Amino acid sequence: MHHLTQRELLYLEDFLKAEQLAYKSMNFFADQCTDPSIKRLCQDSAQSHRQNYQTMVKHLAAGTLQ
Repeated sequence: MHHLTQRELLYLEDFLKAEQLAYKSMNFFADQCTDPSIKRLCQDSAQSHRQNYQTMVKHLAAGTLQ
């Protein structure tokens, strides 16, 4: 496995934090929406950010990032 530099680890940490924030924000926006189509867009976006986060964590845990 390629060893990540300190800078790369900081980028990954920032990415994970951004994905968490985007997920939480989109869930909040979905809860506030009254228009069903916009609500669904927010929910879909939240799900996408959650999947991005989970995928990255899975790869980090498995040591498969290169």
